[in-house]
Amino acid sequence: LTIGGESAGGHLSAVTLLRMRDRHGFTDFKGANLVFGAFDMSMTPSQRAFGNERLILRTIDIEKFSDAFLPPHLDRRDPDISPLYARLHDMPPALFTIGTRDALLDDSFFMYSRWIAAGNEAELAVFPGGAHGFIAFPGALAAAANKRMDDFLKSVAG
Repeated sequence: LTIGGESAGGHLSAVTLLRMRDRHGFTDFKGANLVFGAFDMSMTPSQRAFGNERLILRTIDIEKFSDAFLPPHLDRRDPDISPLYARLHDMPPALFTIGTRDALLDDSFFMYSRWIAAGNEAELAVFPGGAHGFIAFPGALAAAANKRMDDFLKSVAG
């Protein structure tokens, strides 16, 4: 059993892993494919600094999505909301995929670092010039990223 998602789906996948572990004692996932995920709902530095460059996802878009998703009174660093702040022990091997022109760049860098620091296996695949959602665009960059994800999933599936 593997889990994965892109953008908000990466966030939901990470939250699902944590809730399954913490609330149900389930740690049998073989891998996590987390693609340009949003792991800090309080906004990482790259989210805040990205600005208005129209590459699918801008800072203002992230703010609007976060505000629509979460009531203003909630602590956006609560580990149930922002998996970056959770205890990340006993997580499956993970692949974090991100492009360098994505507002969520720090989310993948920080989550990868915390995943490793918690004693888990992880890989970080950084694609120069990749914007948010780049794996769905035609071209060599998307092909390389999709192959990397396919190889990862095959490796953890056994």
